Amino acid sequence: MFYTTRRQRPPAVLRCTLCGRELLLGEEYWACSGSRVCAGCLPELARQELAPCREIYGEERTL
Repeated sequence: MFYTTRRQRPPAVLRCTLCGRELLLGEEYWACSGSRVCAGCLPELARQELAPCREIYGEERTL
């Protein structure tokens, strides 16, 4: 009797939405609002996501 092994298909390439860099297997990334972001781009993602909360001291918005 012969057994065959199924070859595993390599995972699809995953890229950072902001910089386009390929994410490597085992590398952490953040998935937020449809974006996948590498550690290097995390500060930029935070700025984008928190932009509606941004205030300038002395120029605060009044409700």
